[in-house]
Amino acid sequence: DVAQPGPAHLAFCATPFELVVTTNFDFLLERGYETTGRYCRPIIDEEQLAIDSSGPRIQLLKLHGDLHHPHRLVATEEDYDAFLDRFPLLATFLANLLIGRTAFFIGYSLDDPDFRQVWQIIGDRLGKLRRLAYVIAIDAPRHTTSRFERRGVKVVNLPGKPAQYPEILQQVFEELREYWLAAVPHTSTFAQAESQAELTIPKNARNRLCFFSVPVRLAAFYKAAVYPLAESYGFAPVMPSDILSAKENLTAAITALQERAELLVIDVASPQSLFDLEYSIAGRIPGQRILLIAEKGVPIPVNLRQYEAVLRPADPTLDDEGFVEQVERWFSLTAAALRGSYEDEPLRLLNMHEYRAAVISAVSLLENELRERLAPDLESSKSRYVSIARLFTLAASRQLILTSERKSLLRWLEMRNRLAHTTESVSARQARTAVQEIMAVVEKIRGAQP
Repeated sequence: DVAQPGPAHLAFCATPFELVVTTNFDFLLERGYETTGRYCRPIIDEEQLAIDSSGPRIQLLKLHGDLHHPHRLVATEEDYDAFLDRFPLLATFLANLLIGRTAFFIGYSLDDPDFRQVWQIIGDRLGKLRRLAYVIAIDAPRHTTSRFERRGVKVVNLPGKPAQYPEILQQVFEELREYWLAAVPHTSTFAQAESQAELTIPKNARNRLCFFSVPVRLAAFYKAAVYPLAESYGFAPVMPSDILSAKENLTAAITALQERAELLVIDVASPQSLFDLEYSIAGRIPGQRILLIAEKGVPIPVNLRQYEAVLRPADPTLDDEGFVEQVERWFSLTAAALRGSYEDEPLRLLNMHEYRAAVISAVSLLENELRERLAPDLESSKSRYVSIARLFTLAASRQLILTSERKSLLRWLEMRNRLAHTTESVSARQARTAVQEIMAVVEKIRGAQP
């Protein structure tokens, strides 16, 4: 009970795996996830397989049980031999995982008889169609790599000494995590193009992402009543349900959003929202702004009272206490505080040779300027969301921009969308031209008579 996770455990727990299978009896992984502010759900007994596992939570399948459940321990030769008969549902669940997902073995020899039986059955049934699995090894000799490869497991053989195993693993997990999160904008699809575009901006630059973590039952309300407020002040709102596809890892996409967002709006009425908040606090990003929303009459946890909070009625659709107005005030003050840094960002990114990000930042700045200037028209619009292309049309009809400028802006908007959804590059000349033309339009709009 006194053993604590080391740096390698913590680096592993910070990596956005969605499902982890362990044969260890200890609780180092549970403590590691707790330390990193993430929630994992241990699965010990077969009955737990029926519990809904949807949502961004890590499932921790303890295949051989743990010390708190002696009846589930698989430790003796008899336990291994009887595993398939005693726990057929666990064996089926494990087989399904190995068929549909890519296994990544860490510190595992594949010598446990129960696991090898399941792995062998899959190999016998699927043959060459079985997914290739991977294992990390440190300076493994040829006979070891050959043994793994005979079992359908590709060895990632890293240089080093066995004594350096913890340090090497820590580095592997940290690099894997960075690679995984960096790939999110290009491997995920979001409901709003603006959110996807903002996520591609480098970590060392300002973005306009506003991450919402709210109870599922209130998601529609926040999208209808609060999203437009965020958009009107130039932010790009997004919540987990806005991720239309994330290939095989929703957790990585949500982690990227949480860590990259400049603003966090968290309604603490649900356990998942509290987990999201605790995770954000554990890895607190300098300058990240957090707004807590709590139901009136429900105490805010003591450790969260240092953050700005707005109280909402139990049914926010019957808002008679100015809840939405208080949230809007927070967005207004936040936008005013960040305005200067956003205005300088496109040129700063150009000077840093971050050409993709410079174009995206310039388009975002123009969008915000148009939304502010065209606010009366947008308030009378029947549509909750007005696209940037529609903003260009409105601006042209109000003679804020020329028809020729609108055509150029549409071209830069198309470039922004390609940069957000693909790995396409942009030359220094293209980026400089785009930023200069967009910034000229921004200055023109600011100088126009109201």
